[in-house]
Amino acid sequence: MFITNHLHYMAILKNHLEFSGGLGNLSAYRLPGMKQTIIRTKGGADKEKILKSPSFKLTRYNYTEFSACAKLGGSIRSSMLALAPLADYNYTPMLTSLAKAIQLLDTENPRGERNIFLSRHKHLLTGFSLNRNTAFESIVRHPLQYSIDRDHKEALIQFPELMPGVNLMLSKQYPLFRFIVNLGCVNDMRFIGKKYPVGNIVNKSVYTDWFHATQLFKAMDVSVQFNQKVKLSEQMTMILSLGIQMGVPVTDTVVNPVKYGGCAKIIDVA
Repeated sequence: MFITNHLHYMAILKNHLEFSGGLGNLSAYRLPGMKQTIIRTKGGADKEKILKSPSFKLTRYNYTEFSACAKLGGSIRSSMLALAPLADYNYTPMLTSLAKAIQLLDTENPRGERNIFLSRHKHLLTGFSLNRNTAFESIVRHPLQYSIDRDHKEALIQFPELMPGVNLMLSKQYPLFRFIVNLGCVNDMRFIGKKYPVGNIVNKSVYTDWFHATQLFKAMDVSVQFNQKVKLSEQMTMILSLGIQMGVPVTDTVVNPVKYGGCAKIIDVA
């Protein structure tokens, strides 16, 4: 059933037997262009060797820097956690990739110690979408006015009058909608004391009332503000994000938010 090739640690699975993943000391996978499943024994360098051997020095540097990118990506996600239910894909890896692109801009420090100065390149976050299937602009088809005031730790969004079917294109599947305004704040990821410590993550969300999807939405201003005890430094980036969420009424006073029903994006940074 297992037909080995010239490498003793690999085999091709035949006789209509199929499985993928790991099984004991075996791993099964397919290569592009092959119909057969490849079987090989699990191997690789042991943990102790990777941690201490000079030959794995580059591996350690890469792992350390990647962990910093993953931490920053997770921090950004946490800073706008209220909008996570509106996402239609796992966007955290995209934030990690963005963090890596910023990390590569640090030419002052050696590999393995490069910083991620989000505060210097924060404009790269603007327009980041939590959705692939539905863009926010495809629903709210009218320019929005917004601003972030770092001195007062506050953000303001001015919603215009929105008319269903004209500049507000909502799904007919759900009868209610509301806006979620989120203001978050994350620190740069800096290499300090042989590691990348995670700084404080701040976030504040404001939910509007529920509105009927078939009625005129009147213009309104929505502001969100951090607690005045929050201290902002130059290494901290404020992130303003906005989402629209659909809802289904349960009673006259209770509404169930629809998971994945809506969309969201980062609209401004400061």
